[in-house]
Amino acid sequence: MNINKAIRKQKKTYKRFVLSMGFIFVILPIILDVSKVINVFFIIYLFLMELMIIFVILYRLNDEYIDFKIDGYKISIWCGIARTKFMVICKKVRAVHVEGQDKNMKIIIIIKSKFRNKKIYPIEINFLKKYPYVAQMYKNIKILNPEETYSYFIIDNGGFKKYMLLDELYKFCERAVFSDNAIDKIKEYRDCGINPHAHK
Repeated sequence: MNINKAIRKQKKTYKRFVLSMGFIFVILPIILDVSKVINVFFIIYLFLMELMIIFVILYRLNDEYIDFKIDGYKISIWCGIARTKFMVICKKVRAVHVEGQDKNMKIIIIIKSKFRNKKIYPIEINFLKKYPYVAQMYKNIKILNPEETYSYFIIDNGGFKKYMLLDELYKFCERAVFSDNAIDKIKEYRDCGINPHAHK
C-alpha cells in the first residue's frame, strides 16, 4: 500500500464528508421553511437531526485528528478534538508495538516512570493479558531493569497519519525496542517513498 496516497485520500475524504454534512445541516431548515409544513413534531425532528449531524462531525474529527511536534529530546503528541497531549521524552521510551492494520492500527508505547497525564496508565495484568506480544516485550524489559516502573499509552487517532508518527518515534527513540509489527509498518511507510531516511 502507498501510505502517501492513503494519507492524501484520507484528507480529501474527510473534507468531502464535512462539506456534505455541513450542506445537509444548512439545507434541512431551509426545506422545512419552504415546505410551510411547520408543527411541533417536525421542529423536534429537525432539532434531533441537526444534533445528530453535529455529533457525527465531532466524532469523525476526533477520530481523524492527530498532530505532533519534534523538539530535540522530546516529541509532543496531540490527539482528538480535546487535543489530549502526550509529551514523550525520547530517552524514556522503552518499547513500541503496533496492533491492527492500516488506518485502524494502534500504536502502543511503553515508557519509563509515570507522567502527569490521565491517559498514561500504569502497566497492570489486564493490559498484559489483552496484548500478549507487549507482555513479552515488557517481561524482557523488566529482566534488564527490574527496579524500574513503567507505564503505557495508546495512540489510535489519526488514521494513516499514525505511520508518520511511528516513523518519528523510530528515528528519535533510540533506546526503545520496536516490535516486529512496528518495524514492518515503518518499512511499509518508508518503502512508498515518503521518507527516504535509512532504516535504523
